[in-house]
Amino acid sequence: MADSDDNWRLWGERDPYYGVLTDPRFRRDSIAAHRETFFADGKAFVDHWLAEFERCFGPLPRGRALDFGCGVGRLTIPLSDHFESVVGLDISEGMLEEARRNSAGRNIAYLPSDDTLSQVEGAFDFVNSVIVLQHIPVARGMAILARLLARVRSGGACCVQVSTRRNHGWWDELRYRIRHAVPGGQPLMNLLERRSVDAPVMQMNEYALDDVLALLRSHGFEHMLLRYERDASNDSVTILSRRD
Repeated sequence: MADSDDNWRLWGERDPYYGVLTDPRFRRDSIAAHRETFFADGKAFVDHWLAEFERCFGPLPRGRALDFGCGVGRLTIPLSDHFESVVGLDISEGMLEEARRNSAGRNIAYLPSDDTLSQVEGAFDFVNSVIVLQHIPVARGMAILARLLARVRSGGACCVQVSTRRNHGWWDELRYRIRHAVPGGQPLMNLLERRSVDAPVMQMNEYALDDVLALLRSHGFEHMLLRYERDASNDSVTILSRRD
């Protein structure tokens, strides 16, 4: 399978905002005109889900938050408006450098990520991972998710989003499988599509929702709020929960 980490590093170097949100407005050559929209979207997301948490589950401690797959800080920055300190993790140094520039003066520590969360110390009141796990192969992603959930303090919360189904027709699904699962498929498809041979791509891995929910319950997350979404490319679920 194509290396998701290598692709993510390339997104960070070449087109970091589009790598976070695949909207043409956020391409490198147009982001300057749309930065306010990009970050306003992140603020609206964080404000909404924290309000939903307290509406459904009661007050949330506001000490430390962790944003896994922080990208350029779209969600990390607004989290810092709600928590005393925030840690952002990402595999791409290009993303982290951009996030640091975007976060000057805020109490945010941006750190390199790995599968064991080796750069992170301690527990958190809130752990967030949105539009991230779908880009990681499922076995790896589930192991990472288990480690993230273990970092949530009792009484704390998580907000996790996973993709559950690719909504591809047969031709698009065949192209996807050649690109991501066949050795040499990524450069071959890039050439056929008249793109740079090393142009980065994004995996859209399908997680079994029952397995994700079982993992949450095994870590003490019994009460959950789920939001299902469907767009032209995939189905996804956002899960908000408190750790008992």
